Amino acid sequence: MMNPRLITAAAATAVTLLTCATAVAANVTYRDLTPADEALLKRDLPHLKDDPDMPALDDAIRLLMARGTYENIFVERDAGGNYAIIGKPLRIVEKVELHGVQNGSESELRDLLEFKTADRFERKKAVSAGERMKQYYGERGYFNTVIELNFEKAESKNIHLVFNIQERPPCLIRTLGIETVNTDLKELLESNFKNLRGKPLTTDRVQKMMRHLDELLIDNRYLATEVVGPDAKYNPEKTEAFMQIEVREPYRWEFYFEGNDAFSTVDVYHALDLKNRERRNVDPANEGAERLRRAYLERGYPNAQIETKVTNAPGSYLRRVYYKIAEGPRVKIKAIEVQGRVSRKSAYYQYFILANSSDLISDGYYNRVDLENGFKNLVTELRNQGFLHAKVLSSRIEYNELKNKVTVVLLLEEGSQTQVRGLDFVGNKFFSSFELAEVTGLETNSPLKLDKFETSLAKLKAFYHDQGFMEMKLLNEGEDLIQYNDKGTQARVVFQIYEGPRIRVHAIRVEGNVLTQTQVIMKETDFKLGEVLTPQKIEDATVRLNKMNLFSRVDIRTAEEGTSLSERTLLISVSEREPGMFTFGGGVTNERNLTVRGFTALSYNNLFGTARAISGRAEIRSNVAKLKYPESEITAGYLEPFLFNTRTRGRVNLTRSQYVFNYIPTINNQTVDVTEINIKNKVDFLIERDLTQHTKLTWKTWSIESRQDFERHGRCLPDPKNPNAPYDINGHCPATNMQVASIGPQVDVDYRDNPFLPTRGSFTRFGLDYSRPSLGSSRGVEFYKADGGFTYYQRMGSPRVVWANAIRGGYLRNLSTDAGSGVPTDWSFVLGGIYTIRGFDLSSPFNRVPKEGEGGNTKDHPTGFVLGTANDKFIKDTSEYYLIKSELRFPLYGDWGGVVFYDGGAVYISGYKFDRPYRDSVGFGVRYNTPVGPVAIDWAFKIRPENHEASNQVHFSIGTF
Repeated sequence: MMNPRLITAAAATAVTLLTCATAVAANVTYRDLTPADEALLKRDLPHLKDDPDMPALDDAIRLLMARGTYENIFVERDAGGNYAIIGKPLRIVEKVELHGVQNGSESELRDLLEFKTADRFERKKAVSAGERMKQYYGERGYFNTVIELNFEKAESKNIHLVFNIQERPPCLIRTLGIETVNTDLKELLESNFKNLRGKPLTTDRVQKMMRHLDELLIDNRYLATEVVGPDAKYNPEKTEAFMQIEVREPYRWEFYFEGNDAFSTVDVYHALDLKNRERRNVDPANEGAERLRRAYLERGYPNAQIETKVTNAPGSYLRRVYYKIAEGPRVKIKAIEVQGRVSRKSAYYQYFILANSSDLISDGYYNRVDLENGFKNLVTELRNQGFLHAKVLSSRIEYNELKNKVTVVLLLEEGSQTQVRGLDFVGNKFFSSFELAEVTGLETNSPLKLDKFETSLAKLKAFYHDQGFMEMKLLNEGEDLIQYNDKGTQARVVFQIYEGPRIRVHAIRVEGNVLTQTQVIMKETDFKLGEVLTPQKIEDATVRLNKMNLFSRVDIRTAEEGTSLSERTLLISVSEREPGMFTFGGGVTNERNLTVRGFTALSYNNLFGTARAISGRAEIRSNVAKLKYPESEITAGYLEPFLFNTRTRGRVNLTRSQYVFNYIPTINNQTVDVTEINIKNKVDFLIERDLTQHTKLTWKTWSIESRQDFERHGRCLPDPKNPNAPYDINGHCPATNMQVASIGPQVDVDYRDNPFLPTRGSFTRFGLDYSRPSLGSSRGVEFYKADGGFTYYQRMGSPRVVWANAIRGGYLRNLSTDAGSGVPTDWSFVLGGIYTIRGFDLSSPFNRVPKEGEGGNTKDHPTGFVLGTANDKFIKDTSEYYLIKSELRFPLYGDWGGVVFYDGGAVYISGYKFDRPYRDSVGFGVRYNTPVGPVAIDWAFKIRPENHEASNQVHFSIGTF
């Protein structure tokens, strides 16, 4: 009897077994395989179970190893000739522990692992992670750190990795010696770097020191210095470092110039670019002359000449550079004459070159480099039109007698226009050649336009990918896709296609979720077993997972990438964020001269791993300059992520606030000292749904606000119809109460590249609110309010130079016919502040748009617009507004940026006639960019301020439009 034989193999290893000459049919059993994998073998290899042969066993091993869940696969044959396919599951990293971390960051150390829990265990990767940790500590000055790595087996046979870290004392900088013959420079550098002594020697500190050194040298115009070092020597224990820097060629440079009539002094210094941190040249004088000459060329002065003279007083480390500039005339382009074998009149080519060279050329001024760029663009355009052999043979310039105008003569060879004579598709099995030709948009017997051809390649790939052929590729891309005849006048386009399998989801595996339940990720990704997989579905699922704010990393791919299998296992790999967050802070603003505020917030975004979230926030503020009254706002929220077991989200928000709605110190020079307080309790029930990757619908199913208004001391406002009546400071006004219940949708369409610091894209929002007593509103409160806006962000060359433009508008209408009905003041349109019109202030009744007392020239409202209390039913009929904002954002230094802006808008209210409904302002500001938005300080100036108005105002805020 034959002894059993044990065989192991990897995915690509063929199985070779000794067989016994017997007619008895063998069968196959499975051990240590998952039920899903057993089902996969039965489905894809149906004959394996009862009639196994060597190729079938080999296919089984390859199929299982491609799943990525087994360390090895064994095939065992018993004495009876039967086979057992045995899986050895991968050992995974079940837990990673870091002990002894005090001066390092545990989160940063974990990022160095390059693996996560639930990953396959590999000893080499763990050891490499320990080496990276050692380097991490070395870069922070802890040269003597010891890292011990232990591998502990868990009961599940998986691995616990334990890193025991002994940090030990850091290496400190004891001295920093600066060697240079220039004593002034030595004194400057020593005074700037003396604070380094006693600090840990870290890689980051040394890099910052060298950057600061370079900046000091450039800022003080030591333009040709050479820095040697830093060199470091250590004590035997490596706890002290003695550093040395040598500065050679320590000459300071000054620049003087004459003859610059067309260039201002600022223009010349801008051309010299003396503050450029990248420049460092052994000959700053000649380099500066060359930069200046190029600047003149770029302005259309091709004949500019610059003489250079350098002086250096004996014993001095100061070198003076004198530039004598002969600008010559600014040269205009008189005409561009195109000659040679061309198909159109010369004017066509002249217009194209003028429009596609540079701004200088389009303005009609001459620059050789820009013209050559225009020639290249012309050739590219001709080739895109099918003139594949178009080329510039020569060009020359002819000056007029005064040397201030040129005629450009261009000799151009267009050649014949290449025609498409055939489209061939090779390797396509799933789609016909006719279908693919329709997809590409290419047509036979038409000119071969290269830009259209490039587009056809993208269309073809996108078509296949959208049909589930994610691994489709063109085998001859970039080689012989286009085949020409001998004369190049005819072309045949041949697409050699590798379609690959049409990929379907056979199984889904989720990795890396320690806290989050797997079903939460499955619901949010919304993949279905058996569905065709496309790149768009993967991208949409990735975006949805990222929007949950539960994960720092999301990766979705198939386990069998690169194989011929069409039924794939989808791997969803995530790294979780910390679910809880606690923040607190405070600050001051210039609201009503000086207002202080403090806040604290607590949130937990993943209750019991279900993605349910709770949040709370409390804020208190007080105007210490005038009011000295504490204002507060407390909010609490709950998120249900899968309402009705769908991807529709439900939110409940609770808010209680107490704030100063209106403060009026005087009226007509009479002291009134009215401080109106509003207390609001609000409950919102919201339903949210992402309609697409960029579009979100929020439906306010029901919102109710109960509001109470009262004057701080029980006083009453003077009668606006009788402003000269004396004001009784002993008068008593009872509190007023009102409820406003509303429903309505809000749609957000967001194409911004970043929601906090956008540099391009657009954001659109439209909302509609409807209120009536049957919903819970007070009697006489029935209205609708529509509000919408569009903001567009445009990069101006650099991603840090952004032009932001916004337009907003709204309409409000009272629907009730009851006596005394109207829309409450709190829902009316009023402009002012950082988010509407800067230079105006919502908190001041006489510094907003519209302001108190305006519009007082009608019969119904002779004394003008008076906003009243928050509960006043102010809008009796209709109101509308519009707003425009434009802002240019640009970098200043590091994360600091600057802005210049224009804001303008108008509010219209039926029954009031405002003399100047449109108000606007201009201004400038600075921004400090943070990951959650910019901290902004803006100084706005009213355009044509009116009497008794402040002409300007400073605004502090976090975030902008």
